[in-house]
Amino acid sequence: LFIPHYSRSFDTMSELTERSKCVFQAKLAEQAERYDEMIVALKKLCGIADIELTVEERNLLSVGYKNFVGSRRASWRILSALEDKEKTKGRDENAAKITDYRSKVEEELEKICAEIIDTLKESLIPRMEKSESADAAETSVFYHKMSGDYYRYLSEFRASPGREEAGEKACESYEKASEIASGKNGLHPTHPTRLGLALNYSVFHYEISNDPTKACALARTAFDEAITDLDTLDDESYKDSTLIMQLLRDNLTLWTSELADEEGE
Repeated sequence: LFIPHYSRSFDTMSELTERSKCVFQAKLAEQAERYDEMIVALKKLCGIADIELTVEERNLLSVGYKNFVGSRRASWRILSALEDKEKTKGRDENAAKITDYRSKVEEELEKICAEIIDTLKESLIPRMEKSESADAAETSVFYHKMSGDYYRYLSEFRASPGREEAGEKACESYEKASEIASGKNGLHPTHPTRLGLALNYSVFHYEISNDPTKACALARTAFDEAITDLDTLDDESYKDSTLIMQLLRDNLTLWTSELADEEGE
């Protein structure tokens, strides 16, 4: 009886099985729009020692947390508007109740953002710093951008000095991502990840730093560089890249119009 020697591959087989289970569960939860359970599966995936996430896996991670935190960001904005409305009408008791409810949402946002930032800083980003894979630069930009995004979300609702602290860390993350993206082995100006970084970083300057001039300059540079090389885009990236470019142009139109109105006053 011949028994094949598999001893060296048992750990790998176990890892692949656990990895495929996590991915399947995350996809299943996404289809069911149960993002809390999607996050549980993705945390298990990220916890598998030393693996580098595939493009599909990191996109699942992004989608899962974006939806998980997105509903709470929307709730926070609604509650803040209602709170202001009640205060304006002099209904202090109602406003106080809304404030308490808003605080609960803020606690949830703090927990979610801290969780993904910790995963990025402690696991995913360090792995890419040691990586020799062909897409290491793209993945590093993706992770640093994601870190910047979640620090930006924290700065949206925190009071001082927490707001400024989160804003500084968001800026640091975006800057690191930009440095890698535009570096020697970085990303092409038309690359969707680089364009997405420029979009979100410019939004940060506009909404968090209150610096519309810098926001416009960043968005315009990214758009102009991409337009110049648009004919180099492959079919796979064309749709994503042109969509982000449209968003950059829409923001530029809005922001430059507002700047012109302010200068005219």
